[in-house]
Amino acid sequence: MNSPTVPDSPDAILDAAERLFAERGFKASTIQLLAAESDLSTALIYYYFGSKKGLYESVLARLFQQLGERGLAEVEADADPATGIRALLAVQGEMLLRRPHAARLLAREIIDFGASHAVPLVEQRLRGVFSGLATRIAEGQRTGQFRRDLEPTFAALSCISQIAWFALASPVVAVLLSETPDGPFPATRAAFGRHAAEFALAALRG
Repeated sequence: MNSPTVPDSPDAILDAAERLFAERGFKASTIQLLAAESDLSTALIYYYFGSKKGLYESVLARLFQQLGERGLAEVEADADPATGIRALLAVQGEMLLRRPHAARLLAREIIDFGASHAVPLVEQRLRGVFSGLATRIAEGQRTGQFRRDLEPTFAALSCISQIAWFALASPVVAVLLSETPDGPFPATRAAFGRHAAEFALAALRG
């Protein structure tokens, strides 16, 4: 007997789950709510992911995979250090600033689970990106583009922290800038992504 045809809908489920897990947290996000958010049946969610825990882990895995693959491509590209840093921060900005639920999801993961699900994903997907960024900074120091009194790994952390903080604190930042999240704020997020790269490079050049 042939198996029933299943719609190609994992991404729709993952998109809805990312939003719901970020807004409500893992415990309050029931399979029924997730099905309603994705406009799919609970049976289909179980078919693809097996359980709510499996779905949650898949949401995190997709986020880290996308950030890791694109980020690694940028830090490994044959470009000068400044261009590589700009490109990497552009990827980070696109992932976290244009995808506002992602930063909140990661914050909930840290608070609710002590990052227990995220740590192996960071090891697998992001360690190479971070090492590549630190290497770019060290390369810029060797060639005289960047100041040499900075520890490259600390400088790399400072580079990526700007966008991460802005993404997480967006509701507060919107108030500070006298904006609203549903007003012109998306344009401000994009502008800050560009600013973060130039600010980081200015600090590295001294």
